[in-house]
Amino acid sequence: MNRINWSRLPADPNGFSFGDLQKAYRLLYKRLEECRRMKGATETVLKKSVMTEREAKKVAKSASKQLITITKKQKAKEEAVKSGYWSGASAISVALTYELFKAGDAWPGGSSFKEFWSHEAMVSTMTFIYTTIFAWAYRCAHPDSR
Repeated sequence: MNRINWSRLPADPNGFSFGDLQKAYRLLYKRLEECRRMKGATETVLKKSVMTEREAKKVAKSASKQLITITKKQKAKEEAVKSGYWSGASAISVALTYELFKAGDAWPGGSSFKEFWSHEAMVSTMTFIYTTIFAWAYRCAHPDSR
């Protein structure tokens, strides 16, 4: 008779006595119960981890939306500040141009055009032209802006 390796039972129980079969059955049943317990514990942990993963995805999704919103707001604010500086520089350039005309009494077209260049409509036109030029320069200097 061969010795029985109880930690590794053979597939065919030929040669087992009735007592050995009972012992093997109890051992296998104990192992089956352990496997069922481990399976239940694994499924419980898996369910919890899936729920945690779903919650983490929701939080990450909402956080990324908020982050993008904050970034867009900050970018818009920065762009507004930059455009304000460039617009101010344009207005200052118009004012300096007119002051140079007055100081040198050198109006384009001569002194006879002083009334023409000093008219409110012409000042507005010059402001528009300078602002357009400064806007073009701004776009060239900042290609990533809209």
